[in-house]
Amino acid sequence: MKKIIAGTVLLFIAAVLITPLFVGIAAEKKINEQISKVSLTTDVTISNIYKRNWFSSNAETSFDLSQILAAYGLLRLDTMPDLGEIKVKTRSEIIHGPFPLKRFYPKQPLTFPLLGVTKNISTITFPPDVLNFTPTITTYTSIYPNGSGSGAFTIPKFNYQISDTGKVLKISEIDGEISFSSDMSKLFFSFNAPKIFFKSLDNEFEVNGLKCSWRNDRDIAGIQSGDFKLIFDNIISGKTKINNCEFSSFRKEEGSNLFFNTSISIKSFKDDNTGLGPVEIELSVKNIKKNAYKQLASLLSGLNNKSENQFAHILMMTQIIGLLPELLSESPEINLKKFEIGTPDGKVSISASIKADEAELINLNDLEGIINSITADFSMIIPNSIAEKYILNNKNPRYIMLQSMMVEDGVNYTLDLKYNDSQFFVNGQPFSTDQGN
Repeated sequence: MKKIIAGTVLLFIAAVLITPLFVGIAAEKKINEQISKVSLTTDVTISNIYKRNWFSSNAETSFDLSQILAAYGLLRLDTMPDLGEIKVKTRSEIIHGPFPLKRFYPKQPLTFPLLGVTKNISTITFPPDVLNFTPTITTYTSIYPNGSGSGAFTIPKFNYQISDTGKVLKISEIDGEISFSSDMSKLFFSFNAPKIFFKSLDNEFEVNGLKCSWRNDRDIAGIQSGDFKLIFDNIISGKTKINNCEFSSFRKEEGSNLFFNTSISIKSFKDDNTGLGPVEIELSVKNIKKNAYKQLASLLSGLNNKSENQFAHILMMTQIIGLLPELLSESPEINLKKFEIGTPDGKVSISASIKADEAELINLNDLEGIINSITADFSMIIPNSIAEKYILNNKNPRYIMLQSMMVEDGVNYTLDLKYNDSQFFVNGQPFSTDQGN
């Protein structure tokens, strides 16, 4: 029994001592594969010097971030040539798995096995006329055997001043988290910035309690879904102050359809002359056919080029119109669920929706039938004092038509519009051209 126990202990010790060498080899191979993949995809040269030891390794990597961002469509160098040379240099320390003998950061996973844990210290060099100092980012990443990973990062606080312009930029320490799948189809990123302060000769701008998170999932067809959230405790610019601001959006798949949602909320907005809040806005889009959306996105991206070929543009618009039947085949809806602004005189409230009813579509290639399938609603409630100030006393012909439609109930002016069966209704009554005169 003692021999069995001793043998087991020796095997375990041997595994702990020998395995890191093979893990180090695997880690080096994985890192080189990722670098090669980015280089081939972006046609950008990435320099990497890798020194592998038994229990750990060291690496030095450098590349041009501008070119990589441009290759992925995140930066247009033709419109922002000043950002053409953003260089990144990274020094890495890699502790080999499967049982890393060093703990780099508090949230480092305690689960095993791990391919390795890395500590990267990156310096970013901008063109001198853009930014003449080099921010440093420290990143900690745990890599799992399947190639996925998770980690954290920190950016030290800094105080940057341009003496001849009087400009000052102060940022408190930033910390965040990251995670990714082995093929980068799933990504997560979040960070917190307690305070950002900028001062120029004639203005000051301050952001407090900034929190941001972003998640992105990409399916086999290349369709992306995910969510984004941005939160501020407050934003101060001169005498203007915005409190408790939150912006969020998501895109998700259900079956063969896509759903989108965007919302904004602000507790209060104040300056010398204005006091508004709360503000609540929410917009949703649903039942967008996935394949049609992908084709539409591809066509719309073509509109961003600067080609002067009018025939090409006409052809592209024809293709977009040709997608309408498929886009409308799942009864898509656009809903302005909420648009509410609190004012000292009461709340302004607007809601709207538009829908193409697939059940009414007999022939998806019949443009008139498509128009007849559409239903729409719009409603608005505005306090009397605001309506009188901004709408009722406006002599613009469009406002005069709007004035004739609004109904006063003693406290608010209201308006309800509907479009159904190719007919407009105003406050429940069929609309005639005489009402607009």
